[in-house]
Amino acid sequence: MPDYQPDVPLIEVFLYGVLNPATIIVAFMLGRRADDKAKIMIAAFGGAAAGAALLYVLTFLRLFDGPTLGRAIAGVFTTSLIAGCVYAGIGYATKGSTGGEK
Repeated sequence: MPDYQPDVPLIEVFLYGVLNPATIIVAFMLGRRADDKAKIMIAAFGGAAAGAALLYVLTFLRLFDGPTLGRAIAGVFTTSLIAGCVYAGIGYATKGSTGGEK
């Protein structure tokens, strides 16, 4: 019989998904590299995958008090994907604002 895991507060899942530095950095940087608006979703997926991987590694190594991974990683990934769309969109919108890029 499988062990039941404790409930994870939804606010933690939301905050881990939205404020994950790996999601923010990867989605923003990939959004800046996108050459078409359709690629923003790909950038968001990359950011969400990086954020979920970072959370998994940190929780696996017990470096901080993260949520119980078995119940929270899908919610964190989904939240990171939605937030990644925003971060990638911001990156895409600001890519022409620097004078050094061609």
